Amino acid sequence: MIINTARLKALGPWLAEANYTWLALGVTASALLVSILYPSEKVIRYAGLILQLLGIGTVIWGISLTRALFGHPSFAAKALSWLQHCPLLKRNVVFGAGMAAIAVIGGKARAYQSHSPGPDATIDQRLDSLERNIQLIHERITGTENEMDEELRKTADAIKSEARSRENEDRGLHEKLEATGTGGVHISAIGALWLFVGVVLSTASQEISCFFQ
Repeated sequence: MIINTARLKALGPWLAEANYTWLALGVTASALLVSILYPSEKVIRYAGLILQLLGIGTVIWGISLTRALFGHPSFAAKALSWLQHCPLLKRNVVFGAGMAAIAVIGGKARAYQSHSPGPDATIDQRLDSLERNIQLIHERITGTENEMDEELRKTADAIKSEARSRENEDRGLHEKLEATGTGGVHISAIGALWLFVGVVLSTASQEISCFFQ
């Protein structure tokens, strides 16, 4: 197999995909290497203690990621906010003034026309006036139907938009729940590895020291 420049450049992103694995193995290998190079009981016990503390730290790491996933502030931000509300601390009181605007929304104003024959109108004039009024009524009915159709179209568009919005929200909530249930597995695995090796080094530090000396 020919190894060219393109393959070497693609090697970095490929290795970065397993960054959590390299982190877990790198820290574990460092603790074991220190225990082998300096095989004293105290050094081995300290190496195990550090691994145990790091393993407990992964629990805090996983909780922080879960809180950030749901938009909650970090522990540091919560602690800082709590300290700022201490009654013993002096706080500046800021008064703000605002203006409120009231908008009055009115309905649509409609003007209707009608023809009325005079008191001395003939029968032909009255019939002509009646025909005009019927025509105006048809126009009013047509205009009302058009307005109703427009309102129905707007309502249907609003319902479709709301449905799409809710689908996106449901999809995002599902992804968050899935990430909460399975996204922290790699962090838990790292913590379990560090705790396991740390407990072994701390518990059997004397035996390991005697073995390498």
